[in-house]
Amino acid sequence: MRSLRFLLTALTIASLCTTSSADDSMDNIKDKLLALQGTIQSLNEELAAQRAKLGQMNAELQGTSREFKAANQTLLGEIKALRRQNQSVYDALAQVESERSESGVKPLTNYDVQTPDGKMIFGGDEFVYVKEADATIAARVDSGAAVSSISAKNITRFERDGKSWVRFDIEANDRIINVEAPFVRTTRVQQSQSEELNYRPVVKLNIKIGDYSTSSEFNLIDRTRMQYALLLGRSLLTDIAVIDVSRRYIQPRADKDGLVILKIDDYAEAIKQGKNPNESYDARMLNNAAGQTAYPSHDYGANLGTDSYKALPAVADKLNKNQDRLTDTKVPADDKNAPNNGGTADHKRSGSSVLKDTELPSGNESEEDDAEKNDSKNSAKNQSVKSKNTK
Repeated sequence: MRSLRFLLTALTIASLCTTSSADDSMDNIKDKLLALQGTIQSLNEELAAQRAKLGQMNAELQGTSREFKAANQTLLGEIKALRRQNQSVYDALAQVESERSESGVKPLTNYDVQTPDGKMIFGGDEFVYVKEADATIAARVDSGAAVSSISAKNITRFERDGKSWVRFDIEANDRIINVEAPFVRTTRVQQSQSEELNYRPVVKLNIKIGDYSTSSEFNLIDRTRMQYALLLGRSLLTDIAVIDVSRRYIQPRADKDGLVILKIDDYAEAIKQGKNPNESYDARMLNNAAGQTAYPSHDYGANLGTDSYKALPAVADKLNKNQDRLTDTKVPADDKNAPNNGGTADHKRSGSSVLKDTELPSGNESEEDDAEKNDSKNSAKNQSVKSKNTK
């Protein structure tokens, strides 16, 4: 019994000791957790303070950036204004100098076609030279259109040197112009009057307006029923030009002697008045179609052209000179013994002789040269006979 009581007492003391040690460890853990929470809270406060400082610095930077942009815009405006003032002063002085003397001094800027800050001035209509069409086309300038467009029919895709190209026809002013241009992409266009989406090929064309040359993208669309075969959109106008819709054709034509495609009403009015806008161009093309003038080429040999008369100008000129020399021989009208040489009575009275085709000279000598040689031989013989008789 004593041993059992001792055992129970020992167990009770051990349990009490274990309970007290567990309580002590729990208190330590709680203390450590409280200390850790305090540290985390202090870190959060420091992070919040850092965030506040960063936000303030960001706001200050944004304010500084806005101020810098505003100052930059103001400075650029002042520079442009100063340049305009200097330009106007220079132009005024140049105008006075040109009126005072005939030195030919001209203003640097033509304010009829260009703004003081260097941008081009476009009217409601402008002439645009399209290199791929080799024609100047009257275009409608429309800032409401996002992309430029050109009239196209019979559109065909094909491949050239591994790249996609497009072949199409421009039908305008009773003409058909065949054009080939590199394919860029296909775009979806929705008309304002319809909900259907139209898919149009887009090509890149090289154009020139006045003195400005560039390449730009053009939608291909059938514009045969529209007034203009070409339309200029914002993609081409941005940052290069301002529009004055009260004027037309401000910029000069880049190709003054080439083919021109007019607005439908303008072309109809010209035809009504009996005028052909491309009269000189058609005459030049007709002349070129007859043949090309020969010219030497160091790389590929002589180009003889397609017309024999134009291909051999030196030979033709030589034949003409020989003909002129033969027809300049004078025959007295009252000489009954004068040879006829196949000529008519009219040619006898006029004192000129005409050669038949069989009497054309061969080589570099003419029949007139042979006659002169015979006359000189006969005169020499006569002189020798006279000298003998005198002796």
